[in-house]
Amino acid sequence: MSEAQRTLSEATDLPSRMELGVDALDRGDAEGAALAFATAVARATPSDDRILAERAAYGAAEALLRLERDDEAAEYLEIAANSADQELRFLALRRRAMEEVRRGELPAALATYRQAEGSAPTSAARAEIASRIGWLTKETGGSSLRSQAAFRRARGVPAGAWVPRALVIATVVVSFIAQIYPPLVDALFLTTSTSYGTDYLTSEPWRLVTAAFVHGGDSSNWQIFALHLGLNVIALDIAGKLVFRLYGARRFLSWYLIGVIGASIASAIWSDAEGSIGASGGVFALFGIALGAEWAHRPLVERGFRDALGRVGGILLINLAIGLSVGFIGVGIDNSAHIGGLVTGLILGALIQPTRAEAMRRRWTAAVTGWRGGEVVVTLVLSALLLALFANWFDLALWRDTLPF
Repeated sequence: MSEAQRTLSEATDLPSRMELGVDALDRGDAEGAALAFATAVARATPSDDRILAERAAYGAAEALLRLERDDEAAEYLEIAANSADQELRFLALRRRAMEEVRRGELPAALATYRQAEGSAPTSAARAEIASRIGWLTKETGGSSLRSQAAFRRARGVPAGAWVPRALVIATVVVSFIAQIYPPLVDALFLTTSTSYGTDYLTSEPWRLVTAAFVHGGDSSNWQIFALHLGLNVIALDIAGKLVFRLYGARRFLSWYLIGVIGASIASAIWSDAEGSIGASGGVFALFGIALGAEWAHRPLVERGFRDALGRVGGILLINLAIGLSVGFIGVGIDNSAHIGGLVTGLILGALIQPTRAEAMRRRWTAAVTGWRGGEVVVTLVLSALLLALFANWFDLALWRDTLPF
């Protein structure tokens, strides 16, 4: 008998088995979670809370879907989809529709989403489902009037959805102004040279952040400027949407700035260049947040999101490899900033649960203990570490200059 089976055999009631399943799924043990939840469903008695047993069925479906045992999962989703609990019924129907879309069964998915819309517990949930109904209606050749009506119902845009795009626009606008007026670059770029034995950066700390908003700086070389800016804002748009989907607007923006600072400090300490510009360090931080969340909180990240992150990981590796070998804008790609931003983002994503994902534990308990307080601790400790590195950056950079490599 395995350890998981032994522990499960000691759980004699439905709540205990549910607790085991929740714990297993939240730590990424899909096999253990499937066993615990399935046992909870199979051994539920007439005296047990029926809604709790139906939630166990949904948990079993989640675990089995992560194991790609879709046929078994469908049986448990059916139980949850017929629950008297509105929220659980909505979650199960939406999950079933997502799997039908993934398998290419669009008419079936459209019918399931229409069922889910009627059970949506909030206006935001209804807007989300209405948008998918509108898209599927078009994809399946349905009435354009029905499609337009669904899209009208979906116009309840999530709060803060404009923030990632606004950051892209701000980066483009400031970069263009600086390209036209080069003195602005002189005031904003990251001054990292230690060659004259002078610490410029400590007295002008704003450069840690403002460097991410300028690209180029040579008003005669618009091609390099356009390439640098274009690549960065495309990546920023992609990364911003990923992090917003997981953590919301406030964390996206504040963590982007923390990531930019982490990237700039790494560049100041480790780069051989006399200066650094560009948003790529912050972009690497955002991708690091998403990758860290996928790695550490995999049960909370939906399958389609994980597929997108798999491609992102390859792009990051290619960029790091290019940075080791190819010159760019005269001084080379700043791999130090890329790595610094990536590490900063990985710390945030790995240690803080996605706040906009549906943690299994939050479906059965009124409150989640600990992790919100943990978010504050992680953010404060990381900020203190960055502050300490910045306070000593010049000495660290001088020490780096003494290294034989």
